[in-house]
Parts: sequence; C-alpha cells; structure tokens
Amino acid sequence: MQAALTAAYVFHTLFAGLWVGAVVITAWKVIPLARDGDASSELLGGVVSGVSTITRVGALVFLATGGHMAATVYGAEGLFAPPRGHVVLTMLALWVVMTGLVEVGGSKVRSALEQNKVRTAARDAGTFYNAAAVIGFVLLVLGGYLSV
Repeated sequence: MQAALTAAYVFHTLFAGLWVGAVVITAWKVIPLARDGDASSELLGGVVSGVSTITRVGALVFLATGGHMAATVYGAEGLFAPPRGHVVLTMLALWVVMTGLVEVGGSKVRSALEQNKVRTAARDAGTFYNAAAVIGFVLLVLGGYLSV
C-alpha cells in the first residue's frame, strides 16, 4: 500500500511539473514570438498540439494519482476538513479551470492557423495561456504546501 501511494505522489508531482512547465514556456516564450511574427505556423501549431496532448494525458494521470492520494490520505470526511482538505478541493477546482483555459487557448490557435494567421492565433490565445500559467504556478505552490 505504501509503495502505491509513493508512486502516486511521484507520478503526480512529475506530471504536474511537466504540464505547468509546458504551459509556462508556451505563454512566456512561444506565444510572444508568434505574436511578433517570429514563429512559424508549424512551430506554434506543434507546440500547442504538444501542450494539448500533455493536458489530456495529464487529466488521466491526475485523476488516477490524485484520486488515489485523496482516498488514501484524506478519505471522504478529510476532504471537507479545513485546512488541508479545502486546499485539495481548491486544487481540484483550479486543475479543471487550468485544463479549460489550455483547451480554449489551443482551440483559438488551431482556428486561426487554419487560415494561416499566426499573429492572430497568438493574440487570441495569449490571455488563456497566461491565465493558465498563473494558475499552474498557484497549483504548484499549493502542492508544496500539502507536501509538508
């Protein structure tokens, strides 16, 4: 039982770092390059496709590992007990919001790139990726709080 919980923590943390890192790099470097006209449609489309894949696979990883951790560590009553249970529920809500922001941003990029409009794609999606990056940072901070 302890080995499964440890594995859940490891995979959850590694995948969270990968996901948030990919979103931050997209928001911080790739979108501004595309907005300035310094990125090709292939580059922008490839990065956004990769981030969307990480987001979708992450949904499965987070559901499995986070569900196991929540059930093992907190149980049903513990999730509603302050403060740690409330932090877990807050993280769940933020995870859903971040996933939605990445998916909407990706959709905006794909729509604009169908018309070969790189700058429009970056302009339309930038706010969504920036918001997702901020939420990702908050999620990592909250995860750090729970690890103590």
